[in-house]
Amino acid sequence: MKICFPLQLPVYFMLIPLLFSINGCALFEIDKEVAEFDESFGLIGQVEGRSSQNASVVVALYQKKNGKIVTSQYLIADNTNHYSFIVREGTYCLSAFEDANNNFIYDPGERFGFYGKPDYVTVNEGSMESAESKAIRTLNIELAEISEYPDAFPRRITDGSLAVDSYKKIGLVKSLDDPIFKQENGSLGYWKPVSFLKTIGFGIYFLEEFDPDKIPVLFVHGANGTPVGWKAIVEQLDQKRFQPWFYFYPSGGRLNDIAGGLNRLIKELHRQYEFRTMYVIAHSMGGLVSRSFIIKNLIEDRQDYIKKFVSISTPWGGINSAALGVEKAPGVIPSWYDVAPDSAFLQEIYSRSLADRVDFHLFFGVKGKCSMMMDNNDGTVEIASEIDYRAQYEAATLHAFDEDHMSILTSDRVISRLKQILN
Repeated sequence: MKICFPLQLPVYFMLIPLLFSINGCALFEIDKEVAEFDESFGLIGQVEGRSSQNASVVVALYQKKNGKIVTSQYLIADNTNHYSFIVREGTYCLSAFEDANNNFIYDPGERFGFYGKPDYVTVNEGSMESAESKAIRTLNIELAEISEYPDAFPRRITDGSLAVDSYKKIGLVKSLDDPIFKQENGSLGYWKPVSFLKTIGFGIYFLEEFDPDKIPVLFVHGANGTPVGWKAIVEQLDQKRFQPWFYFYPSGGRLNDIAGGLNRLIKELHRQYEFRTMYVIAHSMGGLVSRSFIIKNLIEDRQDYIKKFVSISTPWGGINSAALGVEKAPGVIPSWYDVAPDSAFLQEIYSRSLADRVDFHLFFGVKGKCSMMMDNNDGTVEIASEIDYRAQYEAATLHAFDEDHMSILTSDRVISRLKQILN
């Protein structure tokens, strides 16, 4: 599915051949995940006209079956009033209502609305916002007082329906200690990206409500990661000047889709909050995602608010064992295609220069171990890849640290230098 959309496993890239046996079942299951991914689409929108934040807003997705309108899925819109559904090809209709008594039944007096009048939405490849996104968005629903509920639509939303959560999260306030960021969810996003979208979703999380007087700092984790990996850095960030934002995404997906999803989320937040400056800090594979996102945002969409970009331990030249995984593994994690050296994705992100567009700083670690499988490395990524000439030439500064792939995120020296750059 191409929805527009704490820790790294220390030896994740280096030991791909061993993972074939350790996670054999997961590798075989990935083919099913990829097939479902390719057959799925996204319906995305926002509910407007909410009268009270105390009342839940229920959004229902309908289909026609045997000449009758039935509820296919439903969810409660989040407190930012966004909703999203993962669907297969078909024709759908959407409604929403304020559920004042939380019984999932429309009761007289509750505010109600359709998407359109209602309008039916046909979902297929041709109806998508773009070939990349495989999502239809701007399906906004306006709530209002109505005199009579339409008889053709079921009042009890839960009849014959599947309760799901919105897969798109944007601007939700969470603590880094929230269970959603636990490591097993990071692993789920890597091994089973569709299952991750269905149970966790993807999006940008805040630690506090938006503050127009603070600069957003977007943190992008790497493969197998969650926002928890940024905790040491965030704790020393000047939160009187900066507001941390975290992109949490299924890291097993294709990187162009992940970057495209990030770009759409950031542009939506920019439309809402009109911030003038944003910084991006990325770890490991997150640096590749971030560069692709920045190209889409600065060059393709001509935005101008991304001012600084710091990459930490990013495999700018790719990962040799990913190419081996693509060739030999019984099942292929989609992101392996993109992190393999000389992949089409890597060629694409270097086809346009970020020099003179963003202030880019490259951090890398050199504390690796001797290995028959890798040249000099940080324990996960080869140093030659961390300082690939294409990224190095565009960096305003390069910073080497006697740290491994994970300790670089908690090093006082690294954090001190990072704070100097941000300030």
